[in-house]
Amino acid sequence: MASSITDRECNLMKAQLGLPTADMVDAGVRTTLDFFRNYLNTDPFVWISYIRGIDFHSRVEDLTIKPPVKLSRHKSTGSARPKPFAYFTVPGTSQYSTGTSFQESVYELFAVPHPMRSLKSRASGIKFDPEDRVVRSGGGVQYILSSIDASRLIKTA
Repeated sequence: MASSITDRECNLMKAQLGLPTADMVDAGVRTTLDFFRNYLNTDPFVWISYIRGIDFHSRVEDLTIKPPVKLSRHKSTGSARPKPFAYFTVPGTSQYSTGTSFQESVYELFAVPHPMRSLKSRASGIKFDPEDRVVRSGGGVQYILSSIDASRLIKTA
């Protein structure tokens, strides 16, 4: 499927994320922009702080996950900004390898009940500001699902 993402958009996103031009980076940025714009129906540039959590030096894929896939997440117990998407990972993945480290969170497990489109990537290491001393090494597998699909997952624990 040909991407409708222009070179200008790809280059603008790379510049905002501080990314170099490289085949893998360009392909991942295009895939991400396309997923946000054409599947989530949202402007990806509005969500740049979340897109920053993607390691574009690793493969980024738009793929369909199917049963019996299991997913998990570390969900903050605090308030959250409403989003048209949600991040998940594979069971047993540390929140520090997915770029999160909520002061209080719950660990949730889910079953995928039917095929669902997702954006699969690796988490980037991340610091939220210069004084941030929490180590978030990244490297964990992450799946971005639409909020609608996320609400259809079956909670198992």
